[in-house]
Amino acid sequence: MIDAKEPASTVQIQPCGGLHGTILPPSSKYHTLRFLLAAFLADGESVVKYPAVSDDTDVLLRACRALGAQIDEQGQEDGRPILRVKGTGGALHTPPGSELSVGNAGAVARLLLGICALSPEAITLTTPYPESLGRRPNADLLAALAQLGVETQSATPEGTLPVTLNGARLHGGPVRISGRRSSQYLSALLFLGPLLKEGLEIEVIDGLTSASFVDLTIEILAGAGITVHTLEQHRRYSVPGGQHYRAGIYTIPGDYPSAAALLGALAVAGGAITIKNLADDDPAGAAVLDAFAAMGVEMSHCDQDLQARVDGPLRGISLDGNRVIDSVPVIAAAACFARTPSRIYNVANLHLKESDRIQDLANELNKLGCRVTPLPDALEIQPVGPGTIRGGVEVEAHADHRLIQALTIAGLGSREPITIRDAQHIAKSYPRFFDDLALLYNI
Repeated sequence: MIDAKEPASTVQIQPCGGLHGTILPPSSKYHTLRFLLAAFLADGESVVKYPAVSDDTDVLLRACRALGAQIDEQGQEDGRPILRVKGTGGALHTPPGSELSVGNAGAVARLLLGICALSPEAITLTTPYPESLGRRPNADLLAALAQLGVETQSATPEGTLPVTLNGARLHGGPVRISGRRSSQYLSALLFLGPLLKEGLEIEVIDGLTSASFVDLTIEILAGAGITVHTLEQHRRYSVPGGQHYRAGIYTIPGDYPSAAALLGALAVAGGAITIKNLADDDPAGAAVLDAFAAMGVEMSHCDQDLQARVDGPLRGISLDGNRVIDSVPVIAAAACFARTPSRIYNVANLHLKESDRIQDLANELNKLGCRVTPLPDALEIQPVGPGTIRGGVEVEAHADHRLIQALTIAGLGSREPITIRDAQHIAKSYPRFFDDLALLYNI
């Protein structure tokens, strides 16, 4: 049972003995943001079918409108939206007051930092969340834009918001960028490069975290008529200049990180569920499924429906979390209930998400009786024995939707109910999360 008060600002999670039923998860946030940007930069009208309904999507829609796009939303009989986007062709309007609020949406902020460099007028990106998005660094991206002639000003040397860009002297050419902290920096340059006369010759230094998101960016750019030459995967790219984004019709698939939260809940509570509209050829999604299969979740795909069941004890895992970076919190929460230890490594950039998803997650899970050790680039999880995760406490969401999902999963397996404060931040990616779980409780 889930009890919510005052639009889910406080949610109580009751222990659960099994989940059963069928759920249509949200559409993919990652696909939605990239398809919307491709439509925004195109000449003509594009159609985006079934975009993710989330705070992040709303932030980007408002920004695209403020920068000159015309966007109409139509509701379908099944409740899913369709967007018609008349793009700008890369000719940006100056937003009111020369400011854009990017909410608490890190991916939106980084991608727009690249695109707003196209404006010959100064634009300032701001956030009303100084303790969350406002502490996340953008210095590596700003340094790359400066190589291209963009004047940048930031609140701090780390490149935190607010950030002001002036692209009056923007040009293409060679550019070096660090990929150590975020792949979003590289994706921002890949969206920008085709519209520059000279194009871009991009060299990635310091490695590339969450590289699968760059592969997704390139795939979506190709669908919008944009050519990117991969000279050395995840290291060197050539983007020809003078290209034009092509208007198109885009259909958004289901979201694997949202599905991961449901699989984590199933892993802890047991039962059998079906998750619909999940592509079976998504490399990042396959990595999520591999992680849960290693823990003992039995799964099969049939016509983009994922059938999953759990009827035995969970096993601990050793996992390269960089492959499933946004699903690490829910996988870690499920691993707290395994019979053997787990280690999730190569996740240092989790310190720089909406919360510190290593330290904050460990602190909150340990309040329940879990045994999670935070490390600079890893989480180590020790088993505590069946029925020994007590719950019965209040935990803090740290304004982070992924922590809310992880704490909910832990609450399902605790001996006593837990209360999650500030749970309204679940709307960032999965507004229906608690409603969908309640449906699976009650089948």
